[in-house]
Amino acid sequence: MSMTNARSLAILLAGVTTLAWVAPAAAQTTDPLQTSDDSSADPALDQEGEEIVVTGIRASLENALDIKRDAIGVVDAISAEDIGDFPDANIAESLQRISGVSIDRVNGEGRGITVRGLGPEFNTVLLNNRLLSTEVGGRSFSFDILSSELISGAEVYKSSEARLQEGGIGSTVILRTARPTDRAGTHFAGSAAGRHDSTSEEITPFLSGVLSHSNADRTFGVLVSAVYDKRNFNLTNISTDGWIIDQTIDTDGDGATDTSGVSLPRTLNFTATDSSRERIGGTFALDWVFSDQLKFTMDALYTQQKVASRTNQLGYYVDPARITDATVNANGTATEFTVLPATANAGLASDNIVSTAPQDARTYQIGGNFTWTPNDELTVVVDGAHSNSRDAADQLFYVVGTRQVGVTPTFILDGPGGLPTMTNVLPANDRSRPLLHCCSERGGRNGDTTNQATVDATWDIDGLLDKLQGGVLFTNRKKISIVRESPEPLGCFYCGYLAEAPGSLFSDFSADVLGRPMTWLDYDRDALVAYYGSDAAVSQVGDESQAAIDARNRFLAVYRGNNNSLDPIDRERGSGTVRENTFAAYLQASFEGDFGGSRWTAMAGGRVIHTDLHATGYSVTLLDIIQNPADPTAAVPVYSPTIPVDADNSYTYFLPTLNFRLNITEDLVFRLAGSRTLTRPTLSRLGLSQDFVFRPPNSNTVSGGNPFLKPFLAWNADAGVDYYLNRSSYVSINGFYKKLQNFIISGQQPEEYFGLTFIANRPYNAQNGEVYGLEAAVQTTFDFLPAPFDGFGVSANYTKVESSIRFDPSLSNQTFNVEGLSDSANLIAFYEKGLFQFRAAYNWRDGFLRQTFGPQSQPENIGAYSQVDLSGSIKINNQLSFFGEVLNLTNEKFRSFSRFEERLITLSDQGRRITAGLRASF
Repeated sequence: MSMTNARSLAILLAGVTTLAWVAPAAAQTTDPLQTSDDSSADPALDQEGEEIVVTGIRASLENALDIKRDAIGVVDAISAEDIGDFPDANIAESLQRISGVSIDRVNGEGRGITVRGLGPEFNTVLLNNRLLSTEVGGRSFSFDILSSELISGAEVYKSSEARLQEGGIGSTVILRTARPTDRAGTHFAGSAAGRHDSTSEEITPFLSGVLSHSNADRTFGVLVSAVYDKRNFNLTNISTDGWIIDQTIDTDGDGATDTSGVSLPRTLNFTATDSSRERIGGTFALDWVFSDQLKFTMDALYTQQKVASRTNQLGYYVDPARITDATVNANGTATEFTVLPATANAGLASDNIVSTAPQDARTYQIGGNFTWTPNDELTVVVDGAHSNSRDAADQLFYVVGTRQVGVTPTFILDGPGGLPTMTNVLPANDRSRPLLHCCSERGGRNGDTTNQATVDATWDIDGLLDKLQGGVLFTNRKKISIVRESPEPLGCFYCGYLAEAPGSLFSDFSADVLGRPMTWLDYDRDALVAYYGSDAAVSQVGDESQAAIDARNRFLAVYRGNNNSLDPIDRERGSGTVRENTFAAYLQASFEGDFGGSRWTAMAGGRVIHTDLHATGYSVTLLDIIQNPADPTAAVPVYSPTIPVDADNSYTYFLPTLNFRLNITEDLVFRLAGSRTLTRPTLSRLGLSQDFVFRPPNSNTVSGGNPFLKPFLAWNADAGVDYYLNRSSYVSINGFYKKLQNFIISGQQPEEYFGLTFIANRPYNAQNGEVYGLEAAVQTTFDFLPAPFDGFGVSANYTKVESSIRFDPSLSNQTFNVEGLSDSANLIAFYEKGLFQFRAAYNWRDGFLRQTFGPQSQPENIGAYSQVDLSGSIKINNQLSFFGEVLNLTNEKFRSFSRFEERLITLSDQGRRITAGLRASF
């Protein structure tokens, strides 16, 4: 955000705050604690004592604000406007409207949340207070697999309590599904809509429904919900796969390398991806009140997300040794360079790449809960839950290239439209030149199983000690990761562009890549695989020496033994399992009393946790590396047989908490909180297996896990003041401080294997750091204005985040940074009056460091991003309404870069999505 924009937002916040403070004075005839919509605006109804019913956006704001106001600590919430009607199509998109919360997007959809600068792995997400397994390799929750139609509310605990499950240094997020006994009788809410993505010509369906029934006294109820959501989209991007640094190249065209310390793009890629995402989900809930003392509830959730995608990419892989002339800026970035003409056996090639990235993720959870209330003072809750997630998908990656013979390709960093380009190249769709290069099919199987059991007791006491709570928790979690890959030597048999391919295999692929019309080669995977195993292709590799004949025979034997395909097989190397058992117990006491004319409430407690971890994997020794003389960027490893290995680790910590609230007046509230919190290492970092990636001469890596990692720890302090103007309006300012310990980083150091240098990437506990900042928020409805303007309302917030450790792009030896820190802001304006409802939301997140060691082991930064979303509805009658939504109205693009802004990593479109449909409720 520019200084002008930041100043404008600050002025807007100040102006809205001032208006909110003076609003009650301008509306002296209105009860500041009561709002109403048109259905209850008749003063006679109020005089007769009938219930005033508030619905729609205002009801959602009031419900959320009630949660915030009643909390002792720092809590924000979002409530569905009605059953099955969450404010946004994606839960993460709704959560980002809360101050201090920002999101990470994948394919334009919110996937993970960052709270106060701490990313997805630092935030514990619970569904109905239960841990939900995840299909990804770590612990972070993927919001894109769960439809918002299944959720009735969400609470974000920014300060901790002893009763909350540990794991969230950033926050604890509790998602809640609707309960069938919330309302008596039979109720249904459903919607049907069509969605159009600006990157696709198709309109895809969205269907949802929630049906609940409860008897009149609400002692028995059942609820079922279902959702079907499909999205088709075609996204394009330009990328570089990161930058290789400290290269020595020719900058004056004299044929001799004369300039060192130069950074070059690893590749230049133009990419178009055609994807179809299908999400199916449902919930089931049962409430059964056996008596005044005993209640049983059961919840079940199932969600499935399938993604089919096909990517066509045109890529140019840069070899520093063949640069003949270059221009370098003050940062050492090559902004333009010329490449020597290729020969038949060496030099730059244009790669025609076909790949896929499918997803088949399924998650379910089932839980049961008994609540026993033997008397008015004591409540005991016993809860058990089982959750399982899996993601099983194999990916394709095929490369057919054309050597750039007879031309001198030139890379220009700031080409037409300000985008990088490669000029002086051969036509990318010339079917007379394709050569087989590299190919592989790879994938994996991720599985996550979580079992939990809790016992909680609450004793209500009338006096200074108001409440005493205690409980125990047991969690058993097992994470399995199975790596799959085409068997050797199928993957790199043709590396070095060793065999000509007939033009009949190819067709033209055309795409508009970020406003740049382009055409390159496309091909059918099955036809290409068949040609890979043909005598015509295999006979072109090698000479008539015995070693070459043996290599060809070995390839054919593996190919035919693999069902005449490159289908992947399970691979022990890189696979592994992590089992984790956690025991926790807590005790928490609440106090309350009077201090002068003010009411105070305090909560103090402690939580003890013990974790046992057992990791299994496979050890392998690298016996040799055979370099490919036809391709200096490829090599073939020789491994020893794998050997099973395992390791154990355990740790115990005490986590104290303290929360204090002082109601200075009925509407002015001061809060103070302190706690120690813990986040366990990402499960994928705890594995034992190591893996090698061979991309000579500059991009070899070796990576592995570390089962002996300690958890992240943090001491936290929060202080804030809230002023409540009425049931739906408030002004708030909060300061926070976190002292982080045991921060885990990916250590990077060179290791040499058989004459080649590898960057070793392994996690370990390192430095401490501090994160601190300020949150300001205001929300108000303009009831004091004359009709029809009294239907307007606005909500705005701004979060400033700082760290004691700051990323400095000029330093090449930084090994530790607090990643993900960024300022953020939201501005939401809404109107609700009579038949009409409208909401406009502006979200902004400043640029941030995503990871210290990103592509090519260099920093990856994300550029500042803003998005405008619109939604609205018109009531046709009391049961039926028409609604519409526009996401990413201005079609903003996503940009990432390396150490300096000119070192582009990715620039991609996100697409604008328009949804319109009908909603029914009765």
